[in-house]
Amino acid sequence: MIEDQTSNKNFLFPSNSIMTILSGGRFAAAGTILQTYNSNGPGASATLSSASGPFTCGVLPDGSVQSYNSVTFIAIKSGGFTSAGTFLGGVAPSSDVCSAGCAIRVAAGIMLSTADLNGVMTLSINSIYISLGATLQLGTPGSSNGFKFSSAIILHIFGQMLFVASGGNIMLPPNSNFDIAAGGAFSSSISTNIQIFNPLTGLNIGSPQILGTSITGGTFTLSVGESGSFQLNGTAAAVSNNSSSNSTGGGSSNSTGSAS
Repeated sequence: MIEDQTSNKNFLFPSNSIMTILSGGRFAAAGTILQTYNSNGPGASATLSSASGPFTCGVLPDGSVQSYNSVTFIAIKSGGFTSAGTFLGGVAPSSDVCSAGCAIRVAAGIMLSTADLNGVMTLSINSIYISLGATLQLGTPGSSNGFKFSSAIILHIFGQMLFVASGGNIMLPPNSNFDIAAGGAFSSSISTNIQIFNPLTGLNIGSPQILGTSITGGTFTLSVGESGSFQLNGTAAAVSNNSSSNSTGGGSSNSTGSAS
């Protein structure tokens, strides 16, 4: 617990700073103002609405302030997922910090690579938000193993997702969402599928859902239910292409849940 004993409940932070309260942690001062400052004086601010975590407040290099009611890592430099220098505050996501779940946000103009994860997201990452103008590279170049999310994930794609593996599928467990917003895009040098799988048995659920090599010019949402069934929505051509053959999925196959 961090206790705020200041008289004005105002903490000042320089740019490139981050404060995170983990789930179960307490700041003991709801209403405290977290504010950036520089040589010209105080700047943008955020107010702590709850004394309990999870909570994250980050002061970006441009002096803007972002706050979230979650443990959130903000990518502010192009680089790898396991590189501390990629993220605000110089700390990369880890299993201990993310034991109760974490979120990732990729800032505009930044490219976040997952090549160093070797095709598998083992951390408990609840969501990845790709900002407009940002890029998430999914997979490892030259690998035919695709990419697997080991736990439920919500992918918010306002920028661009690039699938860079040379083969395999994007593997999603139940309760996941793959969401391309208007203005967002998906791109791959090879035709790519989403395969739903059971993380307990390792078996695939249903048939692969085709993404193809590109999704642009509209919205695309694939929502996976608790049982592994899914629904497609949106205005992109990929929605109608998938819906014509398989608009909802279910059942399990005998194939394994590898990303290959």
